[in-house]
Amino acid sequence: MSQIRRHSDTPLTAKVQKRLKNVVKKASYSSRYHELRLKGKHPLRLLGTPKDPWAGSIAAGSHIISNRFYCEGQILRNPAHDTGAWEGGEIWQVDTLDQKWAEHLHSFCWLRDLNRVVDRNAARRRAMDLMRHWLAEFDQWHDLTWSPDIIGRRIINWMAYAPLILDSNDLIYRSKLLNCLARQARHLYHSSDDYGRGLPRMRAIGGLILAGLYIPYGENWLKRGTRLLQEALTTEILPDGGVASRNPEDLYRILRGLLVVRASYKAMGHDVPSGLTPALARMTALLKSLIHGDGRLALFHGASEQNAQDMAATIAFSDADADQETGVICLDGEQSGFRRLEQEGTVIIADTGPPADVEVSYNGHASTLSFELSQGLHRIIVNCGCASSLPDMPDMDLYKLSRSTAAHSTVVLNDKNSSALRKDGLIGDGPTLVTSDRTEEKGHHLLDMSHDGYQVRFGVTHYRSLYLNDTGLDIRGEDRLQRRMLQTSDNLKAPHFDIRFHVHPDVTVSLQSGDDKVLLRLPNGDYWQFQCAGASLALEESIYLGEVARLQNCRQIVLSGTAADPETVVKWSLRRIERH
Repeated sequence: MSQIRRHSDTPLTAKVQKRLKNVVKKASYSSRYHELRLKGKHPLRLLGTPKDPWAGSIAAGSHIISNRFYCEGQILRNPAHDTGAWEGGEIWQVDTLDQKWAEHLHSFCWLRDLNRVVDRNAARRRAMDLMRHWLAEFDQWHDLTWSPDIIGRRIINWMAYAPLILDSNDLIYRSKLLNCLARQARHLYHSSDDYGRGLPRMRAIGGLILAGLYIPYGENWLKRGTRLLQEALTTEILPDGGVASRNPEDLYRILRGLLVVRASYKAMGHDVPSGLTPALARMTALLKSLIHGDGRLALFHGASEQNAQDMAATIAFSDADADQETGVICLDGEQSGFRRLEQEGTVIIADTGPPADVEVSYNGHASTLSFELSQGLHRIIVNCGCASSLPDMPDMDLYKLSRSTAAHSTVVLNDKNSSALRKDGLIGDGPTLVTSDRTEEKGHHLLDMSHDGYQVRFGVTHYRSLYLNDTGLDIRGEDRLQRRMLQTSDNLKAPHFDIRFHVHPDVTVSLQSGDDKVLLRLPNGDYWQFQCAGASLALEESIYLGEVARLQNCRQIVLSGTAADPETVVKWSLRRIERH
């Protein structure tokens, strides 16, 4: 049996000390002393360029040529022009961009899209025009644009797409760009205490390493980056290949970055640091276990589906470049808090861990013991996804709603989240202990889970069992709510429960005769029947946010009741049926 405990929050005194330290750091970075630290030998060229094996978007690149920007399904239009175009360097003078757009633009990840444009001359002219204006605005340290994770991404993108931005006869421009590269690398070298945790930390480390590999005189950057990488492999990458944030998309993006790092070590004739290749093998194995039959990610803790071709390319790149002797790889995420049941094309992926530790829970969801179900290419039961890429709505906080327990296929008590969503965006109090035990015999799978997230408020422990038979066409579940009476006024009443099953928008849902059956029709014409006992059944409206920047309407099956007894048991099943 796997038991995962969540670490307690950082003490208030430590938080205050951290904030004061950040204030002092920012003051020092804008000082004359730090400006002197950024001076050094002036590189005249790059020693090579890292290879970016992932294709950009031709459509997004065409928007850039037309003086617009495209990111995650949205076009950033200039309100000052009727056409919405951003002329010259206007985009760099906007100080009201939200975090998503600021990171996208200042990391220069859009160079990947611009590189796909057929007219190379037009792409080169546009890239260098935007680069010149950026250098004029941000060559000096800036709180946002010089944050370590953005610098790390920017360094890699500038070097990977050097043919777009460095192929110029303007020697002054080339010199300024190369010098800015070196200055940013020196800032990363001196600011390693500010890398943070999780994905931002890994991006900063990757940028420092690649700067050390490809920029002349970067030996010290490479040494420090390699040391930081080896430390991060033990603190950020879990033994089963998961990542500290528990976000499958973070795992995917960290894996991509580390694959480029490993390939760059090899390309420049350096030994790959010990521990990197085994870590990549574990990460790749776990990523595979978090992918449905459609080749896309499961929706947990802020992840979106992602592009299936990019996912496949990442896994192929990892497998092709891996060393053969990496040891036995476990496909079950015991430490990272995910379990996978699979049989004959049916896949169940369950969240069997508490939320990530507070400091890395910035995109976390209150989703403990939720699950997703797919059969072949079709998703059936899903979580709602994440609304971080959608604009704010005037009548609701869609992002906060998407992180709530009710937005996941699990049990909700009294419409309260199993984990608190704090005002600072992090995950607060919630489950402290989550258990899971997976068994398999002759193709039959059983997963038993529990969490104590509702113990303090309602005295309830949630137990969930999921069974998948040997044909993959018979799924049975049981949710048990074990309750102990608490001697507080808020908990004298038995809590109301809702067990939610969000259904993918491609699946047609209809009530059958009686009060306990629902018919689900998949896009391929297959029929599945949902049936329950121990609760009242209803169909309600829901939303699906799995595809980036797209909101889709869907339905949800809701089983409701009151946990009045010491133990309340609700049983349900999903079976494929023949229907003529």
